[in-house]
Amino acid sequence: MNFDEKKQLLIVAVFCGFLFVGELTIGWTLKSENDEIAGRLSALEARKASAQAKIRTIPMMQDKAESLSSIVRDYTAILPEKDEVRRDAFVDTITGLCRDSGLTIVKAEPVKVLEKARVVSRRDARNAVPQAKEAFTRHKYRFEMTGEFSQLHRFINSVENHPRFLRVDGIELFPSGDSTGLEAASSPDKRLSVMISTYVYEDTKKSLEAIQ
Repeated sequence: MNFDEKKQLLIVAVFCGFLFVGELTIGWTLKSENDEIAGRLSALEARKASAQAKIRTIPMMQDKAESLSSIVRDYTAILPEKDEVRRDAFVDTITGLCRDSGLTIVKAEPVKVLEKARVVSRRDARNAVPQAKEAFTRHKYRFEMTGEFSQLHRFINSVENHPRFLRVDGIELFPSGDSTGLEAASSPDKRLSVMISTYVYEDTKKSLEAIQ
């Protein structure tokens, strides 16, 4: 074999080597692209399956939402209107129940309901947007009255059975008049302090629309 033949064989070998390396590089690139595409397809299939699962739950969620809406309607139907919890109107309502029970109201005053404070960062304060008020607003009153235990029992029953939602939060007993000790205990008339509260419902959607 002469020098020219060796040179030709070397050139062919080098060319075949470059061709092999090129094919190997192209094959590796195609495999990488195929793997990436397969990964994307797998992710899309997972998202599709998740979306289909959520879609299947829509009817159930709609039924649940309707059930909850029905419960809210039932509760709000027995809650007082705003005008009914204003001082004069509310006191008139409780006065009527006391009169029917035989109790006498001596004093009536609203009690401030403490709201839970929420810690807000400076960033949240800067990015704050108008929020709707709580759907249920609590109203509370303190009544001082005089009467007997049997009359108080009738009064509590009338509160619990009232067409509107009313709740007795607490009862305190005090000596009646100037009597003390055994004399106060034996007297049928007692001085009572009764806490009564209720709630008013306000549609949060309407409130938010009004703010915006």
